[in-house]
Amino acid sequence: MADYKAIHGKNIQSLASDLDNAEGEGQIWFNTTSSDYKAIVKVAGTWAAGGNLNTGRRHLFACGTATAGLTAGGYITATSALSEEYNGSAWTEGNDLNTARHYGGMSGTQTAGLISGGSPGNKNESEEYNGTSWAEGNNLNTSRHGVASLGIQTAAVIAGGQVTTTAQATSEEYDGTSYTEGNDLGTARYMAGRAGIQTAGLIAGGFSPGANHALTETYNGTSWTEVGDLNLARWHMGSAGIQTAAMIFGGTVNPGNKDETEVYDGSSWTEVADMGTARYRFGGDGTTAAAFGTGGHPPNLNTTEIWSWDSTLAAGTWASGQTINSARSEFGGAAGTQTATLIFGGQADPLAQLNESYDGSSWTEVGDLNSDHYYAAGLGTQTAALCVTGNPSQQTNVESWNGTSWTEIADVNTGRWGAGSSKSGTSTAATIAAGKTTADVAVAETWDGTSWTEVGDLSTARRQVASCGESATSMLVISGMPAPKTVVESYDGSSWTEVGDVGASRYAGGGAGSVTSAIFSGGGPSSAANEEFDGSSWTEVANLPTAHDAGASTGTGALAIVASGHNPAGAAHTGTAEWTKAQNIKVITD
Repeated sequence: MADYKAIHGKNIQSLASDLDNAEGEGQIWFNTTSSDYKAIVKVAGTWAAGGNLNTGRRHLFACGTATAGLTAGGYITATSALSEEYNGSAWTEGNDLNTARHYGGMSGTQTAGLISGGSPGNKNESEEYNGTSWAEGNNLNTSRHGVASLGIQTAAVIAGGQVTTTAQATSEEYDGTSYTEGNDLGTARYMAGRAGIQTAGLIAGGFSPGANHALTETYNGTSWTEVGDLNLARWHMGSAGIQTAAMIFGGTVNPGNKDETEVYDGSSWTEVADMGTARYRFGGDGTTAAAFGTGGHPPNLNTTEIWSWDSTLAAGTWASGQTINSARSEFGGAAGTQTATLIFGGQADPLAQLNESYDGSSWTEVGDLNSDHYYAAGLGTQTAALCVTGNPSQQTNVESWNGTSWTEIADVNTGRWGAGSSKSGTSTAATIAAGKTTADVAVAETWDGTSWTEVGDLSTARRQVASCGESATSMLVISGMPAPKTVVESYDGSSWTEVGDVGASRYAGGGAGSVTSAIFSGGGPSSAANEEFDGSSWTEVANLPTAHDAGASTGTGALAIVASGHNPAGAAHTGTAEWTKAQNIKVITD
């Protein structure tokens, strides 16, 4: 047997501390401190919002991958012939089927798809897709609907189905030209999930009159064998993968829409993360690493969900950090990273000019601001930061930090307080947005190192927002007042676009991260809630140790810090909390 070096080209490393980045995935090392062999492995996958179908429908067919998907047919108020292609972000309408249908089977790829059977009635027609148009193929031997179709266009298996009210056990193989009857399933059923290829296939779940099935059967190219059952009996679900790495998601237990997802490892099924929307009568395909589910019921959904199992980061957690020197709230801002942080200003006098620096272990008072700033916008790094606008008096004043002292620089055009900033941008390229003058504003301005220029307004005027970003041309403005909001807007350097709303309306919360990986923590009134953004939607994750609002926050979606602010009693405090999404490290025990 080949040894580790022969496979990976290197020996097992001996390290005093663990590897801490995704490049360590698949490597094995020996930790000399704990005397353990370790490796970084992927964590359980998650569902996120994808692009919407152009036409919502149910009972539709699907095949392909999460970045090259294909749907066809379905039912709206009548049977449909529509087909659409997916590129990983958006669906585009293509040429219609020759025969409108729903309730059939589909397999193959975006450029070589195959549809078999379907309704209304019991159809035996098949059609092939070449990436542009559909062509009629030869007919099934047994007309039916509700079949499971697996494999590719030139080597497929069509199994089960329904004729009038009778469940079928019939299976047929397709060779790219004609269908040939093969051995029957062990259990007759229809609307089952499917995965795999003609010589290594799988079907799971399904329905026969009076019974929701959990049964799984595998196919070896000749016969079907019963293997481990699903945890949840269901039908009308989405499915993806291969025989030894399959997925079942959504479906119905008649009655009831389901959102559960299960993954098969070749011997048993394991429940993993639920879909965002419970649904059935929908289309899905892909792999256990990247799958899609689209359309379905409740009637005529147009939404798509994308499954991803490619992260090596474990679920994030909060830990109480080191206390700051001076309790305060309504900060002048924050800049830097979790282990190289700067917090400045705050309410109330005489604290509105204070500045503290954090090195990952303790806070140190450093050079004060020249003017009072609270509810200001801060951004940059620990050694090159900006403190922009704020109260008192909705000032236009801006100060620049060089690692030693603050210097007043060019004013903004619109004085305000409660604005958001690009946070992780540089002190020579920044964007601020929102805030309040005598009224709430939607005004945004950019800084080029010399002067401020007004750019496109936000869609929603507001103040006391949370914000985050990675540059002057890439940032989020989150929630805010008046009346706590859930709206989130993303800036791309030219315009603002509304993206997924947060789940809980809050104001004066903490933001950290980028437009594709962010957290939104705390906020008023007296919240410890924490939500995580993946570029499309927000998910509730681990709460802060203590509810707070109007604190200082900075960092990334994986490593962030929040400092001070109002505690649940409304008083300023000195506490901090640190957010960490560490690599998912497994101790190898055998």
